[in-house]
Amino acid sequence: MEPVTMFFTRGDFAGVASARVHWPAKQFEAVLDRLFGEQIRADGAFGVDLWCALAGVEWRNGQGETVCYSHRRAGDVVAWVREDGCYFEWYASGEPGEVADWIGDALRDAGWSCSAPERDRTHMDTDAGISRMTPHA
Repeated sequence: MEPVTMFFTRGDFAGVASARVHWPAKQFEAVLDRLFGEQIRADGAFGVDLWCALAGVEWRNGQGETVCYSHRRAGDVVAWVREDGCYFEWYASGEPGEVADWIGDALRDAGWSCSAPERDRTHMDTDAGISRMTPHA
């Protein structure tokens, strides 16, 4: 008689492919790291800009797939890109929904567009549909 186990074994997963072969958040986060990683690791102020651009903002790629982060998860992503700290250091570090030009332009060039949360529409550039900020000097 074989022992009964509550856990899966290697054999249970042999030959089983992932059900999520393509996950938009993984793709988006790889783009964030490639485009902004070096800059954000060198200067934390740029991490604040990234948190603002992620918290509650819906990002959409050319295939119509969307990525949107809670304030906490946006902090997790910044900490991951920065390779330092945790979400709490970035949580509410700036104005959520404000997309700095340097971030919005680079992501747009990489095939991602955004729309800010409805509650922030009064502070937005109505032509672009996103909040605008200038990069840190």
